[in-house]
Amino acid sequence: MQRVTSRELLDDDLGDPRDLQASLDDLWRINRYFGGVTGTLRLLNRALARKNVSGPRILEVGAGDGRLAAFLAQALRQRGVQAKIFALDRRLSHLTNNHAPAGTLQRVVADALLPSFRKGSFEIVLCNLLLHHFSGSMARQLLNALEELATVAVLINDLERRWLPYLFIRYAPWIARSPITRLDGAASVRQAYTQAEVKVLLAESDIQNFDVVRLPFFRLGVIIWRAPSLRSGCVHHEK
Repeated sequence: MQRVTSRELLDDDLGDPRDLQASLDDLWRINRYFGGVTGTLRLLNRALARKNVSGPRILEVGAGDGRLAAFLAQALRQRGVQAKIFALDRRLSHLTNNHAPAGTLQRVVADALLPSFRKGSFEIVLCNLLLHHFSGSMARQLLNALEELATVAVLINDLERRWLPYLFIRYAPWIARSPITRLDGAASVRQAYTQAEVKVLLAESDIQNFDVVRLPFFRLGVIIWRAPSLRSGCVHHEK
């Protein structure tokens, strides 16, 4: 399948408000049950295990309505990790979630390429289903911007471009109830990167110290290590 870039309706709030809200609900359902939560927690556990951080500051870039960030905050809190999590999205209309534990989720409206934080402001910077929206120089700019913000690791959880997830999201109304989700979801898969393309993109961005892991539900995970590591530019596969 060839990579095809396109704009997505939800990104620009194009559509009926009810369909847009339903699409945000769909995205949370997809993240909750199809790799957004489990994949991101797997990457996060690896990063936190590498360096023991007390009360980590974590930034999610492209956080949508913030439900994933809120879930991560609560999951970490249940493990005794008092993380302070910031949810960044470029649209205020997306940051509507009000279920985060008190004091653990801060909402920030900003552009992912210009996040308005100083270098090294966070131990962990993560993004879920964001990288595929960027191509060429803008993708490299995004990776470098995320890298500058983190002191431990950047964690990326995104789709892998393959036919099965494309057909699944395009023709599965029981999981993608909004027509916006079915259109945007198919477009997302078409412009997602393959494993080989992600490695090239990281190299072109002058990023040397990284792991690429294969996550369940046709997702790819990237860990860009900011702390010293024994491995560099490695690729791993996880079932």
